Amino acid sequence: MDNRINIIKNSIPLIDLRAPIEFTKGAFPSSVNIPILNDNQRAQVGIKYKNQGNNAAEKLGFNLLKNERNKKVHLWKKFIDKNPTTYLYCMRGGKRSQIAKSWLSDEGISVPVVNGGYKALRNTAIEILNSVKNDRKKWVILAGRTGTGKTAILRDLNSAIDLENHAMHRGSAFGGLFQEQPTAINFENNLASEYIKHNSNILFLEDESQRIGKLIIPNIWYRKMKESKIIIIDLTLEERIINIAKEYVYDPLKNGLSKKNLNKLLQSSLLKIRKRLGLMLYNEISIKIQNILIDSCKISHEEWIKELLVNYYDPMY
Repeated sequence: MDNRINIIKNSIPLIDLRAPIEFTKGAFPSSVNIPILNDNQRAQVGIKYKNQGNNAAEKLGFNLLKNERNKKVHLWKKFIDKNPTTYLYCMRGGKRSQIAKSWLSDEGISVPVVNGGYKALRNTAIEILNSVKNDRKKWVILAGRTGTGKTAILRDLNSAIDLENHAMHRGSAFGGLFQEQPTAINFENNLASEYIKHNSNILFLEDESQRIGKLIIPNIWYRKMKESKIIIIDLTLEERIINIAKEYVYDPLKNGLSKKNLNKLLQSSLLKIRKRLGLMLYNEISIKIQNILIDSCKISHEEWIKELLVNYYDPMY
């Protein structure tokens, strides 16, 4: 256990030997996927194991890899040369890890294997997340209305965890505009990895609903947040409008997003809250966004942002 905690806490470099389909479902932030078997090969071996047993499956696996050994070893060695403290892991620390370790050993390279593999690391991550129930740190939650710059303040604090950054979502209907969210497992693994690094006696987080986009804050974390001290961030309506316009409109355009694509993204997000807005307000805001971005009408983004804040977001607080 202590060794696995050390691996996660210190972001020890990891070579994940599992197939890409396994890696994509969940891995650790310090890992790189250099698999022994690709997805198709893994599927073939799995079918052989199911139909003919372990020995036949192993024989097929080695046969599939007979012309790939040198390439695999070269890729592993290249990573290890840059990251001398590397560990290997497969799903349970079994056959795939043993093969990779043996092949590398034949080249004079000694690399440790994670005992229990990915499954054991994953269980350790869950235990780290669950340990917050005994956390003696003082948790402080930054709260405030939409547009008060809570996330920006959080990022300026040394002892803080940015849940929205880990979720790759800003926590509102418009929060998932510009990036794909991670899997739930990767969200949790990354969160555990950051949490265990914090040594301060205080931890700042932003007030969130339990769902951030498609992801769920672990129950034990959410309960802890709801029991923690709250600091309210307060700004004027005008200041909040400026912040939102910058974050959701002007910065994306400045960074190269076309007006056409920004319109699509904003319209898609607006559609998610159409029922709660009511048809009249939804149509009014939708038309204004299109008029500005597509038809170049002389009205400002600040107008529709103000309508959203006053008529939708603020009444929720």
